[in-house]
Amino acid sequence: MIKVVLDTSVFIAALLSKSQTSTPVLVLNSWRGQCFTLVMAPQLLRELVVKLMRKQVPQADIEDLVTLIAEAALHISGTYEATRLDDIDPDDNIFLAAAYEAKADYLVSLDRQHLLPLKHYHGTQILTPALFIRVIKAAASDQI
Repeated sequence: MIKVVLDTSVFIAALLSKSQTSTPVLVLNSWRGQCFTLVMAPQLLRELVVKLMRKQVPQADIEDLVTLIAEAALHISGTYEATRLDDIDPDDNIFLAAAYEAKADYLVSLDRQHLLPLKHYHGTQILTPALFIRVIKAAASDQI
């Protein structure tokens, strides 16, 4: 099964979306449907919870998500550090490090300024949610 790191922006967009057909929502639903393995490190989870709280996502939704992550994600130690890239937000390095540590196939992000322009990082392809959904659909049709 493919391994995927989701940028916090994807979780936020999905949880705040008013449309159940938005691509961030489809990404989370694909994970819930076991179409891919979510990679999670302690620092990613910390950032996710803090940012969801700042965005005033309901506490019950945050708790449900954390419970699901605890049960269904691939947990890594988060001991790697990404090479500090001059043109990237230092906070984004945790996603690159997690992708490298887990040997993730994909890193899915909405960060058009820092992460998406990289396109690849040590074997991990960096995609928007829309492109990732196309990858998932193509993989599903190949298995039929």
